[in-house]
Amino acid sequence: MKTTFYWLLLLGVCLLSACSYDSEKALKNGDVINMHGPIYNFVYFEEFMERVEAEDSAFVRITNFTLEGNPTLYNVTFDGTVFNLEIDRSKNKERGDKPSKESLSCTELSREEGQQLFSYTLEGCKPDPSFTLLNILKEQEMDHEH
Repeated sequence: MKTTFYWLLLLGVCLLSACSYDSEKALKNGDVINMHGPIYNFVYFEEFMERVEAEDSAFVRITNFTLEGNPTLYNVTFDGTVFNLEIDRSKNKERGDKPSKESLSCTELSREEGQQLFSYTLEGCKPDPSFTLLNILKEQEMDHEH
């Protein structure tokens, strides 16, 4: 009986760990990773922006990690005219009352320059008027330029 319990416990731990989505997995998947300051794989966001400017269809996934390591995924698709954003909080243990998945449809993506950072925001969205996708420190964006 005791052995069966340990096997079930081990199986449960394995299944739970398989469901996690950590920064290493996100990095391997080519996600743009926001770690509350450092942004990794920013080149994929730059490629997405280039395709958008050319009015070609494009996709990018931005994974935002909380300080505790819980991910929220932003899956952004562009069909040449409209941006569709799927916000996936299903793997975020701290999402609270927010829905596990939510979708927005937006008409444009703007880049705004502040004193210390650049903000990338989807605008003309429904049901919300705008949604900030990514903030990046100016010095970090300059590090990514070729």
